[in-house]
Amino acid sequence: MPAAAPSAPAKPAASQARPRRRRSLAQANLETRQEGPQGALLERALRVPAQSPYVLTHAFHPYPGRFHPQLARTLLVGVAASEGHASVPGLTRPGQSVLDPFMGGGTTLVEGLLAGLDVVGSDLNPIAVLVARERTRLRSPAQALRVLGEARRIAGQVEALRRERKPPRLQLAELHRITPHYAPHLLAELMQWLRLVNGLDPSDTRETLRAVFSSAVVKFSNQASDSSSELRPSPSVAKGAVTRFLVAKCEQLVQAQVDLARRVPRRGQVRLLQEDARLLPTLGWGEVDWILTSPPYPGVYDYHQHHRLRMDWLELDDQPLLQGELAPRRAQGALAEEPGRSLSSEFRDVLGTLARVLKPGGGLLLVVGDWLDRGHAVNGAAVLRRAAQDKGWRVESWAAMRRETRSRPERRAYARLGKWEHLLYLVRL
Repeated sequence: MPAAAPSAPAKPAASQARPRRRRSLAQANLETRQEGPQGALLERALRVPAQSPYVLTHAFHPYPGRFHPQLARTLLVGVAASEGHASVPGLTRPGQSVLDPFMGGGTTLVEGLLAGLDVVGSDLNPIAVLVARERTRLRSPAQALRVLGEARRIAGQVEALRRERKPPRLQLAELHRITPHYAPHLLAELMQWLRLVNGLDPSDTRETLRAVFSSAVVKFSNQASDSSSELRPSPSVAKGAVTRFLVAKCEQLVQAQVDLARRVPRRGQVRLLQEDARLLPTLGWGEVDWILTSPPYPGVYDYHQHHRLRMDWLELDDQPLLQGELAPRRAQGALAEEPGRSLSSEFRDVLGTLARVLKPGGGLLLVVGDWLDRGHAVNGAAVLRRAAQDKGWRVESWAAMRRETRSRPERRAYARLGKWEHLLYLVRL
């Protein structure tokens, strides 16, 4: 008889007890266009219901800029018939492999496992590797209980130390950069937690608890959000709030990992790499059947800045991301005078590498949006099409969905042609 699922911690806060509903990057009921043999499938993939919740391990740990799991699910396994729509088969078969070279938190990888695929993910961001590892981890109920038991044991120790007013003793190289971001009692509680977690023997439990700790770093800081490095007043929360949050998050994560394991049809291989998508040196010729990814939208996010606090706390090497991040917001002023021009060589390098690692007959699925370069509208699909043609790719099918413009600069720049999100299906020539 299988062991019971882990029980919930006592009286978690309502905001901790249920996953938040997040707004999708692609909105339903907006204008769409499509073309090619798989155009209908690509269009259905972009039509993510605006209120679709994030379930299973997708709900663990904030990560800005990800596409909705349903987009990946539609492409990989298809969609069943519904009112007004016929069923549409997906592109993959169980036992095949899928790569996401800009994996972020691992959305493609989780959906690949659920589709019965082997999955490979890579990202320069060490936080992406940390998050994707937990989102793709499959646990039995007994394993989950052991992890949760360790979290509750550490929680008890942290609470005892707090009551005894024992000062935290944690040596961090970047503590001088961390300290200004926290109220003193929150800083002390976080330091006690991390010291005890780091003191565990190397194991998957230690990895999981470090990832859970990462999910609290920004929440209790004066950083405005996970997608902004702006500062705000420190949150006003009571002593012990960090501990209650971390235990609740651990319970949610391990339960989600148990649920994921029950739904995965076959235990596919999971490979996680921290490599530049322009090189992918670990992967050889023709290693994967499919590639599904979304390159960073130029000038929109700055993942190094967004995750710097986490990297400082966990003492992760941030230099590969700092030096190699593709078109971050901090570099927008350095873009070429011709909108999109400075990105063409980088996209060509990526597409050349992806052509190398894809098996003959495989396909590349790219999600990209339009962006602004110093007030000029850039057609993201056009930039990628030119780069793809130079590297021997052909656009087999495509779909696009018109997106809302929210700011005055966007409304002005996109007034004539609109702002679009594109999904391209490319094959080798």
